[in-house]
Amino acid sequence: MISAVPSHKAGVSPSDFKALSKEKSEAPDSNCDETRRNLKNLRAAGQKRAICFEWQTPQELAATQDVSRESAASVVWCGSQPENQVYVQRTSICSRRGVVIIQMDIVTGVIYGKSYGILEQEIDTQNAIPQFFEYMKFDLTSADITSSVMTVKVESTCSLDTSCKQNSAWDTHRPIVVGGSLDGSITRNWTGTTGRKSFLIEYSLSVNIGGTHGSTSWGGHGEQSAGDYTVRCDAEVSAYAGCVVPAFTPTFVVDPKYKEARMFIGMVQSSMATHPGWEGHGQPLHREADEAEARKNRDVICDSTFVPHSSTPPPVQCDEYPFAKSKESGRQLGVTSGAQCQQYMVTSQTIEGKVYLNLIWPGLKQGQMPPPNAKCARASMPKVQNEGVGGDLGRKTTEWRLLGGDAYWVDAGNG
Repeated sequence: MISAVPSHKAGVSPSDFKALSKEKSEAPDSNCDETRRNLKNLRAAGQKRAICFEWQTPQELAATQDVSRESAASVVWCGSQPENQVYVQRTSICSRRGVVIIQMDIVTGVIYGKSYGILEQEIDTQNAIPQFFEYMKFDLTSADITSSVMTVKVESTCSLDTSCKQNSAWDTHRPIVVGGSLDGSITRNWTGTTGRKSFLIEYSLSVNIGGTHGSTSWGGHGEQSAGDYTVRCDAEVSAYAGCVVPAFTPTFVVDPKYKEARMFIGMVQSSMATHPGWEGHGQPLHREADEAEARKNRDVICDSTFVPHSSTPPPVQCDEYPFAKSKESGRQLGVTSGAQCQQYMVTSQTIEGKVYLNLIWPGLKQGQMPPPNAKCARASMPKVQNEGVGGDLGRKTTEWRLLGGDAYWVDAGNG
């Protein structure tokens, strides 16, 4: 085992993760149908038995777990989630699947017996190291035929070229008995130093029972789960290369301590017809990595028509949403002046020596909402709040390794 692999806690999941769509992440088809179609050719080749694979239904998996619950105890963070799906967060991929190993008579097509196993995987990336780790575990929970020795081998490919170097979890057949487990760790390294590279990892599971061999594969290209096990490494964010899971769209939470800036973004999301960046209501924002484009966005939205409100605590800045460093900036949607945006102002009043801030907009006193069809918004905002939110977003951009065009949600407390 590789000591650098992070520890695993059964049933403990990250605070934010998602399951890939069922259509995308369901297990590969059974290869037993193909074996049945090839019985004639297999007989002609002198083969007497064959091994093929099916993927268990959740009900089958639950039943086999009851048989050997201790040996099948989960060691991956998605272990408490429904099986036969792939779960992701920005730095991890996790799956737990049940596999049925079927022994078939080549002459008659009759099934001799079945063995049931659970295959678990967890990939963990490092956002400041071009290296990612995987832990893999196989439990043999039950078997109809126990007279023959079973051996298991798992192999993986992260790249067909030299851009990814890896060791193997276990690259030789290892024996296993009912109630037993095999596990191993894989360390993979991106060898590049510039640009970016995506790795669609492919796997194969090989089983040998009494001299009869069979294998199945998943991930990589061409399988139903193609792309589920994808890691992207790059040297384009910060001074360090690192790797992430691009299938996960992270959420930028606007810190409540920047109360009025948070209220401004929340108001824009709820009042604008497109609800920019509001998960469940609109579309995510996408990073604009070109500094020149971001500057053009800012120059248009915060042009000469912006006038700081006299009641905004100084120093005052023009705050814009969607952000200048997003491809949803009003300028990139056709806005030619910030005067076309929704307009907001942070105002202050002093009561008994205490300063109170409020977010207002034209028409508020008349009970009117900002124009819903606007493509942008700007606000007269205290510098500390504008730059505070911007600084937080910049740090998250580095942490999540958001490249140009990468999506992210914005949580401003709208629920």
